[in-house]
Amino acid sequence: MAGLGAMLIGMIGGGIAMFLFFLMTVTEAVIVFFDARCHGMNAVLWGVMALLFNFYGLPFYIYARVKSATVICSSCGAKVGNKNNFCPKCGTEVQKFDDGAFCKKVLKIVLIVAAVFYGVSVIWVALTGILDI
Repeated sequence: MAGLGAMLIGMIGGGIAMFLFFLMTVTEAVIVFFDARCHGMNAVLWGVMALLFNFYGLPFYIYARVKSATVICSSCGAKVGNKNNFCPKCGTEVQKFDDGAFCKKVLKIVLIVAAVFYGVSVIWVALTGILDI
């Protein structure tokens, strides 16, 4: 009977770990999607890439985002280079995005979810070790 309890704990721990990993992946993809949309990039493409390739897709997105460095004008919807202060089409002042703040926000969320993921994994290993699996 002790084996059945240990197996149940293992299944629950593994399920929680898989759920947290899935949650971290979806959170990353949603952040990338909305950020790409704000910067005039193909949001669906980058969101799907972040979802499918998880940690490998994020560095490519950040690199491409820094390279493109465009902002969407809130008045006319035109793409404006991040170095411009005003939209070349309508002359409206554009709001600049702090690339460092985005990277810090993404890193903070990913690290928190990863810490929870690894914490659950450590507890799972400790519990299954105590129960002598």
